[in-house]
Amino acid sequence: MAVVGMVIGALQAPVVWSDAPSFTLAESIEAHASLEFRENALVVPASGRYAAWIEGSKLMIAFAPDFKPKELLATPDGSALNAAYASPDDVSLYYTRGTETAAFGPYAAKDTREFWRVDVTTGQTQRLATGRDVPEGKPVFSPKGRSFAIVRGPMVYEYWLEGDRLLQRPMLENNAEHYAAKKLTSLAYSPDGRRLAFVSWRKAGQSYVAIVDVQSGKARYLQPGIFRDHSPVWSPDGREVAFVRTPGNWTREYRFSAEKQGAPWSLLVAAADGDSLRTLWQADAGVGSVFDAYGVGSWLERELETSQLLWTAGGHIVFPWEKTGWVSVYAIPAKGGAPRSLMQGTGEVTMPVPSIDGRSLLFASNVDDSARLHVWRAPLNGGDAERLTSGGVEHSPVALAGGVVAYVGNDKGRMPNRHMLMTGAASRRALGAYPRDSARNRKLWEQFVDVEVVPVQASDGIVTQQLIYWPRGVPPKNGYPVIISAKGGPEGRVSPGNGVYTALGQFAVSRGYGFVEMNYRGGTGNGLDYRVPAERGAKGGSEVRDIEALVRHLRGRRDVDAKRVGIMGGSYGGFIVSLALTRLRQYFAAGVHMSGVGDWVGEMKLDQRDEAWASAPPEYIQLSERMQIEELAFRSSAPANIAAWRAPTLITMGEMDRSGHMEGIIDLGYRLLEQGTHVEFSIAPEAGHSGPRARPMDKVFEFFERTL
Repeated sequence: MAVVGMVIGALQAPVVWSDAPSFTLAESIEAHASLEFRENALVVPASGRYAAWIEGSKLMIAFAPDFKPKELLATPDGSALNAAYASPDDVSLYYTRGTETAAFGPYAAKDTREFWRVDVTTGQTQRLATGRDVPEGKPVFSPKGRSFAIVRGPMVYEYWLEGDRLLQRPMLENNAEHYAAKKLTSLAYSPDGRRLAFVSWRKAGQSYVAIVDVQSGKARYLQPGIFRDHSPVWSPDGREVAFVRTPGNWTREYRFSAEKQGAPWSLLVAAADGDSLRTLWQADAGVGSVFDAYGVGSWLERELETSQLLWTAGGHIVFPWEKTGWVSVYAIPAKGGAPRSLMQGTGEVTMPVPSIDGRSLLFASNVDDSARLHVWRAPLNGGDAERLTSGGVEHSPVALAGGVVAYVGNDKGRMPNRHMLMTGAASRRALGAYPRDSARNRKLWEQFVDVEVVPVQASDGIVTQQLIYWPRGVPPKNGYPVIISAKGGPEGRVSPGNGVYTALGQFAVSRGYGFVEMNYRGGTGNGLDYRVPAERGAKGGSEVRDIEALVRHLRGRRDVDAKRVGIMGGSYGGFIVSLALTRLRQYFAAGVHMSGVGDWVGEMKLDQRDEAWASAPPEYIQLSERMQIEELAFRSSAPANIAAWRAPTLITMGEMDRSGHMEGIIDLGYRLLEQGTHVEFSIAPEAGHSGPRARPMDKVFEFFERTL
């Protein structure tokens, strides 16, 4: 890592605490690694007969009815497993191991990837593919598990077993209309396994729902138009496909073009055989007219590429709607009628999953506890939703046989997270060991402090939930120095036990600092006005109001040293740092800008160049309008207020970053140097957007030690 420091003016001496910390920063990072749950961390077949998960080099399994964990297999050389996938046949469990290293210079490529099948009943294993033959991506299984489909570029491939051989073939016929797609998503087999629905995303930003015949490869698009069609789901009898149609002028779309209201979206139902297409329901004008997806997991991230619809055995279609200004769950009869809300109260709902018997839905929600997620159950045949968990943060529920529910949870918002089993109204127990369990980690988990959740209201009425950690014991006479951290995004949120920089925070607290993990407008979980606020980001930087409200709250506390407040943030959080150090410079003594945004105009253009998504103002508007957008974007950026940026600053960046951009960091860095601001650099030539090289927590803390 190349490190360049330019000292301009003297910095304060490091703070020296009388009591040495009982753990190192590296140990805190290791102890927090149990946050790293994989997307398919808990693998469950449709029957719920068993749950399987990876513990390093081991594949663990627990069968109904008692779900007692046991080791199914372990790699002979102790190498870690990558992912596991459950077949609907209730017997086959597929898993991957190994890595791929690209060729570089004189060095040849190295590919140790392997794809295996294990019989969960006998434990017998088969190695099915190695290297380039390993299926890439998450398989979607046919109803009986005899085959699975995977997307590779603009093509769908089907895989199946013949003896010990894994065979494959392209599923779509040789036709230019398929290759015109930018990507394919949302694969869904029909109940009889003869057809497959998918979404084809196109060059101009629109998307089509299509049905392909598995055997012939012939595909039929369901009346494609200028809309964004997505989220296909089959009727239980396989005769119809429902999907979402979202209207919008995608040729005018750019990074900050999101609107609260627009042309209403619809639920459409198409005949699987034939050309009939009917509008089942259309959203009301006004609030809720723009489609917004469920959140998924602990951060409530949106995931449009996952189908947002469920078609129940009882003949209802379940979907998300933001009618009240909050994303909740609704059901409508598939034959027509009015939608019915399945969840009451103020809060949002994550992606629901059906119970094994199909009579209810499981999801996580922050209704009744806006700062935290808990697991809920909503009956489909009427009745009120029931909250099933409490006490910490619980999310990502999974339905198992016998009414058992698994979920990810932590105790009182503290580390560690792990999978829990709910076997009855008052029965909770852990499913397997903690991730990265060790005697040392258990000792550290006990030493970590609890998080305090503080709602803070900005001057314009927006309320943000702030996560604050304080040292134990009596504060020093002048109060604690405080480090504020800003997540990226801005989508998603931090919540107790599910933060971004918690490992650094717990270590900083052990060294006598207060630490804040900041939520700011633009994230999820607090409703439409919070998620799509006015003047955010490149439209004015209204997030500065949330920063100021938080700092004023801290300055109002007697245990805070108002002269020693620093701020750090990565990616979009780097933009938050720049807002703090330019518009609120009187409040901050130092800042750390990691993989962040410099000039929004350049940032949006570089995103469009490097990541090929509609980020910059489009060409399909008048030149004068585009100039207005870019003028406002520049005035919302740090360079427009650079003269105010005087606090000592550390800038970190990975040169291979494609989400952040080296050009912007060079421009920002030189602007600061030219005006005499003390600035230091930590540039990692080989690093990308995140990770310990691009965002070195040891250097971040050492910098705050010298500047706070």
